[in-house]
Amino acid sequence: MKKRLISGIIISLSIGFSHGQLISDSEEIDNFDVNSAVSNINDLKWSVESITKELFALDDKERDNGSGSISDKYRETRNEIVSIINNINTTTEKVNTLLRQVSAYKKEIINARDEIKDSQTGAVITKQYMSDFINFIYKLDNKLYNQTDNKIDDIKLIINSDNIPRTIANDYMIQSMIVQLNNLISNLYANEEDQLDSIKKYNKLKVQAQNDLLEYETDLEKLQQKKNYLVQFLWLYKKDKLARQQTITELFESTKWVHDKIQDLLKDVKKWIYKVDFSINKKLKELENIDNDSEAYPLAWPIYPIYDIETYFWDINFQKQYGIPSLGIQIKATQGVPVYAARDGIVYYSIDNDNIGINRTMLMHTDGYVSVYEYLNRTVVKAGDIVRRGQLIGYSGGEPGTRGAGFIYKGPNLSFMIFKDAVALDPFDILDASIVKDKSVLPDGYQIKYLRDKYARPIDITALTLMTGETLAEREYQFLKLYGVGVYKNSQFREDATKGTNIDKDVVICIAFAESTLGRYLTTSNNIGNVGNNDRGDRVAINGVLAGARAIPLTLNNAYLGNYHTIKQLSRYGNKDGKIYASSPINWQTNVLKCLSQIKGYYIPEDFPFRVWPNPNKSGSGEYISADILKKIATKKDL
Repeated sequence: MKKRLISGIIISLSIGFSHGQLISDSEEIDNFDVNSAVSNINDLKWSVESITKELFALDDKERDNGSGSISDKYRETRNEIVSIINNINTTTEKVNTLLRQVSAYKKEIINARDEIKDSQTGAVITKQYMSDFINFIYKLDNKLYNQTDNKIDDIKLIINSDNIPRTIANDYMIQSMIVQLNNLISNLYANEEDQLDSIKKYNKLKVQAQNDLLEYETDLEKLQQKKNYLVQFLWLYKKDKLARQQTITELFESTKWVHDKIQDLLKDVKKWIYKVDFSINKKLKELENIDNDSEAYPLAWPIYPIYDIETYFWDINFQKQYGIPSLGIQIKATQGVPVYAARDGIVYYSIDNDNIGINRTMLMHTDGYVSVYEYLNRTVVKAGDIVRRGQLIGYSGGEPGTRGAGFIYKGPNLSFMIFKDAVALDPFDILDASIVKDKSVLPDGYQIKYLRDKYARPIDITALTLMTGETLAEREYQFLKLYGVGVYKNSQFREDATKGTNIDKDVVICIAFAESTLGRYLTTSNNIGNVGNNDRGDRVAINGVLAGARAIPLTLNNAYLGNYHTIKQLSRYGNKDGKIYASSPINWQTNVLKCLSQIKGYYIPEDFPFRVWPNPNKSGSGEYISADILKKIATKKDL
């Protein structure tokens, strides 16, 4: 028994404590040059100051019209420009604060790394002492025992009778050895606890720095867009007086102009007159050949989450403000949120440029349906592309002064319209109203539809208790703490699992939950799904915790599943004949949807889209990917 005990201690030492997988790399933070970023911000600020001086010069030019004063139309236009300049100045100060925070985090991260190295070094030294000490005991012990039957060997006992009995029989020596071993074990655990504390501190600092860095990059992009907006405006205003008046008129009527343009296109489509540069008939045949199973609702929501509807169908206030009827709905949305195709269709046209104007995309569907998406900050599809229900088509916009927002607009939003034979339809009549996070924001008539839709779902998740956190990050933390085991509780581990992929992090969490309850029920110790699939469809074993987690998003981007966009398509529940991720006809689907609903904080539909940016493996084959979008994953915070 003594030999087995000592051997067990040696084996445990060889395994040791390994927390390396809890440490995620911070290469992006390490490579971020704060001084260079500050210099860029100062250059931008100087440019805006120059633009402000030019605006004052324009004021003088406008007064030089005989009356000595500026017109009401010019004053109204100027107020919009001044508002953008003030917003730039405010945002610039915020960005400078973020940069100071990132700089401080970088220093703290370096200190945390040093602490981890020190604790790791201490643990290694202690382990070596323990290994040497136990080796000594083992060798001493082995002088008396027979190798074959684990009994005291009489011959060895006689040979070593002069020194061993005095050593082994000495109670004080044995007690001293045990005390020394206990001290070494205590030191080892103390080193490991220090190491864990340092790792937690390091990861917390890294997450904070990453969040600030992402916020900085988002704000910086907005600042550059607003600067370009001002430059364009001033360029337009440097024309002669008549041209300036015409420019002002066009800018203020841009919403109406877009409305009229859409109406003209709809009339042409209804008459089968197609003003496009691609073969529409060929595309229509391709669209008709797409095998599309029946859905619970004719349309899917183009954006998530739905917190509030700013403008409803035939909204009277909208008509008073713009002089045109509201033919759709305007969904309040944070700038840069993914926008998805509401149905299979052809991109009939797509406006995506840096000029002052409203960026928009029109999709042509079967049976006379057309959908329109306005105020897009960016689009990732082009005219002639065939898109699937739930496929990413762009990102929301609408913040004044940014790409695609037009000259004057209230704030970030997505305007969504649906037409049948050129007649506008109320989207709420054909959308699942129960997706709205809080039904109290809906008018009475829509609240009734909300309840009807809630209880008409093919999969019942209405009795589900949602996480209570106010933000998405808080709800993720609550869910992982409740269900996760060990490293699976770590939010940063989830970030690392989806790094470089285009898959919604929460979807990956919920697939892992459906397959293993986040580490509670694993067939193997280092694997989430037991096996994964490579691009050829082979089932392969997964080695390593992080590799097992990453197998999920990587599989969703492979050659077999890379063309799918909604959760329903991933299982046999919604995909009767094609390649699938899960064979369960409904159980897998139900578990994933329940999990997602708890984390997201609202009822997730069966056709929920799981991609947050274009598939990196699909560039050049139906998805147009601009370089700036490929540069980073577009993750955004809650409203």
